[in-house]
Amino acid sequence: MSSFKQVFSLPVISIILARIVYAVNWFNISSIFYLILNDFKQDVSMLGLVTSGFLIGIGLFQIPAGILSAKYNAKFIIFFGTMLLSISSLLSGLSSELYQMVILRFLVGVGMAFFFGPSVILISKYLGKGSDGLGVGILNSAHSLGGIIGIFGWIIIAELIGWRASLVISGILGILSGLFLLYALQRKNHDESNNYGNNSLQEKVHIFFKSFDPNRDTSNQISKFKINFDALKCIMLSKPMIYVGLSLLGFQIAWNLVSTFTILFLRVELDITSSIAGLIGGSTLIVNVIFAPIIGRIYDKLTRKNNFNNDILLLLICGIVISVNIICFSFINIYFLIPSIMLIGIFASGGFVIPYTLARRLALEKLGLPKYEILAVSFVNGLSLLGAFWVPFIFSIMVNSFGYSLAWLFGGLLVLVFIIPIIKLRS
Repeated sequence: MSSFKQVFSLPVISIILARIVYAVNWFNISSIFYLILNDFKQDVSMLGLVTSGFLIGIGLFQIPAGILSAKYNAKFIIFFGTMLLSISSLLSGLSSELYQMVILRFLVGVGMAFFFGPSVILISKYLGKGSDGLGVGILNSAHSLGGIIGIFGWIIIAELIGWRASLVISGILGILSGLFLLYALQRKNHDESNNYGNNSLQEKVHIFFKSFDPNRDTSNQISKFKINFDALKCIMLSKPMIYVGLSLLGFQIAWNLVSTFTILFLRVELDITSSIAGLIGGSTLIVNVIFAPIIGRIYDKLTRKNNFNNDILLLLICGIVISVNIICFSFINIYFLIPSIMLIGIFASGGFVIPYTLARRLALEKLGLPKYEILAVSFVNGLSLLGAFWVPFIFSIMVNSFGYSLAWLFGGLLVLVFIIPIIKLRS
C-alpha cells in the first residue's frame, strides 16, 4: 500500500509527467508524417529513414548514459536527457532539409537514452523496496498515455496550425517538464535537510545548486563510484543478459512497427480519415495505459529470487500473442486489425515490464553487481533499440516493393525469432 502512496509524491509525479511528454515527442512524428511527406515531397521510405536515425540515437547512447548515471548523479543525467530531447524536437519543427530532420531525430533519441535508465532506477527507489515491476509498469503506462496524446492531439494540432508549429509546441512542453523535474527531484533533498526552512534565501540557493552537483548523489549512495571494466564486461557478455536484450528487441520491433506505420497504413490501404486512423492506431496505447501497471504489480507478486521460470513463461506468451496479431495485419481487414491492435497493446505491457525488471534482477541476483543495475537496464534497452534500427527502413522498402501484406508478415515472424532465445534462460 505504501508503494501506491508514493506514486503521489512530487518526485514520482515529476518523473511520470516528464515521461508523458517524452512519449509525446516520440509518437507525434508518426501521427503527422503524412503532412511532413507532402511538405518534403517524399514517400514512406523517408519515415523509415527518420525512424532508423531516431533508433540509432536512442540505442547507441544507452550504455554511455548508464555509465554516466552510475558514476555521477542520476538526477542530473535525467534532467540533461529531458532538455536535449525537448530542444531537438523543437528544432525539428524548423528543419527544411531531410538530413536536418534525420540528425535532429537522432538527437531526440540520444536525449531519450539519457532519460530512460535513470528514470527506471529513480522511480523504483522512490516507490520503495519490492516495487520494481510497479515502477516500470507506471513508466510504460505514462509512455503510452503520452503516445495517445502525441497521436490524437498532434493530428488535430498539426492540421490546425501546421506540423512545424506542432513540433515546436511539443518541444516547449518538454522543456517545461524538464524544469519541473529539476525542481521536484531537488526539492526532496531540501525537504530532508533539517533546517532548510529556517535558512536565508542565499543559503537556500546554495543548498539547491550543491544538491545538484553531478558528483554527489546521496540518495543512491554512488558518489565517487568508479567504473570497473571487468564488471562492465561481465554485464555486456553475460549470456542471460543478452537473452533478455534479444527478447526485448523482439518486443521493440513489434512496438516500433505498429506505432510507426499503422496510421499511415490505415490511411493508404483502407482510405480511413486521419482522425479515425489515429483512434484505431492509438488503441494499442490506450489499453497499454491500463494494463502496464497491473501487469507490473502481478509480476512483482510472481517473481521468486534466483528463479526466472515465471519470467520466461510470461515473456513467451506475450511474444507469441503479439507475433500472431502482427501477422493478422497482413490480411488488411479492419475486422482483424482492431482486435489485433488491442491485444498487442495488452501483451506489450508484459513485453516491456518483464525484460527491464529482469535485467535489474540479473545484475543483483545472478551477477552480484548491485551498483550496475542502471547499466544492466541501459544495456538491454540499448541492445534492443540499436538492434531494431534497421527494421523500419527495411519494412518501408518492403512496402514499396511488395506491399503491406508481405511487410507485416515479415514483421510478425521477425518478432518471434528474437523472443524465442529467452527459453535458454531457464534455470
